[in-house]
Amino acid sequence: MIKVRTILVVSLAILLLAAPVAFGADEPIKMGTVVRLAVGSEHGIPSRRGVEMAVDEVNKAGGINGRKVELIVEDEKDSPQAAVNAVKKLIEVDKVVAIVGPMTSGDMMAAGKIADDAKVVAISPTATTPKLSGYGASLCRGCSRIDKQAEVLTKYVAEAWKPKTVGILFSNEPYGKGCAELFTQYFEKLGIKVVATESFKREARDFKTELTKIKAANPDMLFIPGYTPETAPAAAQARQLGMNQKILGVYGDMDPVYIQLAGKAAEGHVIGGEYDEGYNTPKNQAFKKAYEELVKKNNDPYNIMFAALHYDAASVILEGMKKNGPTSEGIMKFLNEVKDFDGVTGKLSFDQNHDVVRAGTEGVYILEVKDGKYVKVK
Repeated sequence: MIKVRTILVVSLAILLLAAPVAFGADEPIKMGTVVRLAVGSEHGIPSRRGVEMAVDEVNKAGGINGRKVELIVEDEKDSPQAAVNAVKKLIEVDKVVAIVGPMTSGDMMAAGKIADDAKVVAISPTATTPKLSGYGASLCRGCSRIDKQAEVLTKYVAEAWKPKTVGILFSNEPYGKGCAELFTQYFEKLGIKVVATESFKREARDFKTELTKIKAANPDMLFIPGYTPETAPAAAQARQLGMNQKILGVYGDMDPVYIQLAGKAAEGHVIGGEYDEGYNTPKNQAFKKAYEELVKKNNDPYNIMFAALHYDAASVILEGMKKNGPTSEGIMKFLNEVKDFDGVTGKLSFDQNHDVVRAGTEGVYILEVKDGKYVKVK
């Protein structure tokens, strides 16, 4: 009897000890993303879809060693404090092992510090500030820096358009203002003189006063940095005023809606981008098809570049989990070592500052509107 009782007690103890392990093994691996939804949803919804696509692919293939990945989505609300709160919640409440985002530079700088202090990997696919380079041991960037974009774009237009002067009409918020200041430096280095500078506020729709002042200076080209809802009608109104100069834009214009809003004024519009729809790999072709089906199914705003950048950021995180286990430490080890990861935006690696490197490119594609579509020209 004593032997039987002893065996029963020991067996029960073993079961109790094993139970948490077995339960834990069945629990989903939690991963977060922080994207623009309340404000900037035209970019944030495609970004969210990109992360969801990467997670769904892994789950359909059996997960990470049999464990499903659960994605938790938070809204950064274009507010550093909201982004900080979102990242804190993901880390402290949800216990995520990695985060894709936040998207904007200011939000990433604020919230990234929280993630880095907690030693939780965070990759921003779209924060362009140079200040993010080397900012934290657990932080990475999945796009090119704004100064690299400025360097590549200004060099291209200097060679292709040969302008001697430029007029600048910029969105008077951190992104547009920062672009105007930075590009001015590169224009001047290349001998392109800024002869007029005007600004507009977000949600403005009438730009004729500012454009008339720029027109009086008769620049060889126009530079209009900002976001699609303002930059597209500004370009259209420039044409209405008889301004036929070539127009240079930035990242914020990477949106088919720009072409719709600007109409004929969109033709010849040049921007820098991170994604080439013509990138001919099986992975990219499958991604394009799947994304277009998602957009149609959900009636989403269409922005394949933002979807692609977020898809790649999520994909490298998930690959890190596969290789080294679902921990931030294992994921970061993978990111520090990976070379030429097969992404839809190119072959990806990360440099010593944790900035993305795309093999065989300068990191920035030159895109021009031709026959109503953005086409890679360099």
